[in-house]
Amino acid sequence: MGGLGLLAEGEAPKGFMDALPDPMKIDWQALLFVMALVTILYLFLKVAFFKPVLKVMDDRDAAIASGASRRAEAAALVEARQAEYASRLKELRAKAFEHRKDLAAAAGREKQALLDQARAESGAERARALDELKAAQAGAKADLMAQVDALSESMVSHLLRQA
Repeated sequence: MGGLGLLAEGEAPKGFMDALPDPMKIDWQALLFVMALVTILYLFLKVAFFKPVLKVMDDRDAAIASGASRRAEAAALVEARQAEYASRLKELRAKAFEHRKDLAAAAGREKQALLDQARAESGAERARALDELKAAQAGAKADLMAQVDALSESMVSHLLRQA
């Protein structure tokens, strides 16, 4: 009991300093009351404040972790798709190169076939023209020989008449 309690009971204080409580003396009732109050406050705060805050923080950590795992999965998926796209693109480029090569070879073969056909046609046309020329030459030669014979006979008969 403090100094005020002593004054209230009717005892006369020995001095003002004696009426003040001793700071080194432990007041067990007050200490137990404060300990009980702090324990009750701790339990109340633990249930009413810390538990919901910890739940929110745990939920946030779980959301961050799931977001990180989803991000990692998405990054892995993107990387896999990029690798698949690159391999598919490489494959398609190789196919396009082979197709171009085949088309160039086919065009070369067709060009060669057209050249061979044109050469054969021109050779046949040349041979036919040569045959026609030889036939015309033979006809002209025969006609010329007939004319020469006719002219020579005409000259012979004309000379014989004059002689």
